[in-house]
Amino acid sequence: MNTENISFWDKIAARIPFTRTGRLARPRLRHKFFFIFLIVIILPFSILIYYSYTSTRSTITKQTYTALNVTLAQINTNVEKRLDYYNQLSNILYMDAQLRNYLSTDYEQAFYYLDAFQYINRTLPSLLTLNSNIQNITIFTGNKTLYSDGQYVKYMEELPAEIKEKALKAAGSTVYTHTDDYTAPDAHFTLARSLSYFSLQHPYGILTLDISDNELYSLIKMENNNKSVYIIDENGRIISTGDQNLASTLLYDLYPIQKELSGASGHFDLKMNGQERFFTYNKLSNGWSTVITVPYDELLSNTNKATGKIIWFSAITISIAILLLYFTTKVLTKRIEVLLQQIRKVERGDFRLSIKPMGHDEIGQLSFAFNKMASTIQNLIQDVYVKEIAMKESELNTLQAQINPHFLYNTLSSISSLALKEGAGQVYRMVNYLAKYYRVSLNKGKRIILVEQEINLVKNYVAIQDIRFRDKLHMHYDLDEELFQRTTIKLILQPFIENCINHAMWDESGVNINVKLKRDGHDMLLQVIDDGAGMTAEQLDQAMQKSDSPSGASGYGIKNVDDRIKLTYGREYGVSMFSKPGIGTAVTIRIPLDPPPSAAKAPG
Repeated sequence: MNTENISFWDKIAARIPFTRTGRLARPRLRHKFFFIFLIVIILPFSILIYYSYTSTRSTITKQTYTALNVTLAQINTNVEKRLDYYNQLSNILYMDAQLRNYLSTDYEQAFYYLDAFQYINRTLPSLLTLNSNIQNITIFTGNKTLYSDGQYVKYMEELPAEIKEKALKAAGSTVYTHTDDYTAPDAHFTLARSLSYFSLQHPYGILTLDISDNELYSLIKMENNNKSVYIIDENGRIISTGDQNLASTLLYDLYPIQKELSGASGHFDLKMNGQERFFTYNKLSNGWSTVITVPYDELLSNTNKATGKIIWFSAITISIAILLLYFTTKVLTKRIEVLLQQIRKVERGDFRLSIKPMGHDEIGQLSFAFNKMASTIQNLIQDVYVKEIAMKESELNTLQAQINPHFLYNTLSSISSLALKEGAGQVYRMVNYLAKYYRVSLNKGKRIILVEQEINLVKNYVAIQDIRFRDKLHMHYDLDEELFQRTTIKLILQPFIENCINHAMWDESGVNINVKLKRDGHDMLLQVIDDGAGMTAEQLDQAMQKSDSPSGASGYGIKNVDDRIKLTYGREYGVSMFSKPGIGTAVTIRIPLDPPPSAAKAPG
């Protein structure tokens, strides 16, 4: 900066009051701060107070809206889960072939249907016992040759026309109705579906489950603090609400919001009788809707409280600030600010301080002590960090030196010889298989092996597990031996065999596991197929996303294997899975027959 610029800014500074060369620079410093605060701080601070008030009001209101939407979503989720549970419960009877046969048979003589009623009186009461909120389970049939006991089996004429029409129209899907008075002691909603498992046009009955309103009330009763929650049907009839004193059976009699509820979800405001209310709603999958309403007085109560606190706190803060600043000096404030900046640097981990001497008073001594302390801390951290790294590296080197393949093979060989000498045949075989398994899996640190070695690794692993599970593993191999001399990355089959053993085996008969190796054009396919428990689509998706082994034993999860193959051979290769509960799981691993030189090295 040249002399002319300095001179210019000096002239500007001389015209500003309270500066070193200004005309008002002579009064005492505390008086200067007092007047500067009045002129410069109070006006912006007042604006800040107003901004804080409006922003706090807006923020709390938005948070309240968000909280109501979260509450609404949670209630809908809980209701959907309960309805889905009862839908799954009805599936048990819907797909019961034995029940279908009993309901569809023409009985020539009375004693022929004794077996039917024995089965019904055993099945339906057990479901009632296990589900306390189910009041009744009834099957309405048009089979006049089947006796009606008036409880579990009734004739179709006894079913209300509304329920019958909706159930037949749904053609096997679940429909819902409810009692007119939800405040009655026996209030309930009814799940109904036509029993048309094999013929949608010719149902052999209609199943109804009367479910107590307590099932829904229990999901919303805790959410009625300062708000009202309603579950209504397509016509606005109240199915359940936390306000048990409400006498109306139509929500639209209380609030004329029929047009506003036309969408799938949303929120809106409504002013009634001089009171403004906020509404938010969401439709359920069965056509019902959940509605939450809260008066704006309740909605903004927290906002008004917070605003009042801000105003009082701001007024007190301004008063205290005026008194404090009146007794504060500019030099003291500046030195403290400089010291605070250095403290912030240390807080962020930056120990490169640039504190100049601040005198010999308390602040100067504090600055000197802090500077020395920061330097000492930096040295200690560096010293401890270096020593810790050296110690960890030493421990790691020691472990790596102790646990090496030769030591492992020799130890397993000694255990095998001792087991043979002691006549422990199973131990001898298991240790031999384990030694062969680790000889291939370690492979002198190399990750590329022959396909034949990968198959042998699986066979050794299965042999070990077969000793453990005693003939519960039924292995079948369909292998193209012409592919044995091809190469692959190691440990891509064993994790899936382990998953079959740990998760697919679901009864005493064990599990069948097919291992296949075949050519597919220019690619090679490795398949592991089991007839175990299988997985749902959600479980399959979760399994494909996990990078850790579900069993925690192998260390290689499905995603881990897939990632290693893609990193080695390219994105077009990897793992694909198909699974169905009760059927089993099929895993297909695709790798190239002739990988590029960068992806395949000669196996050791």
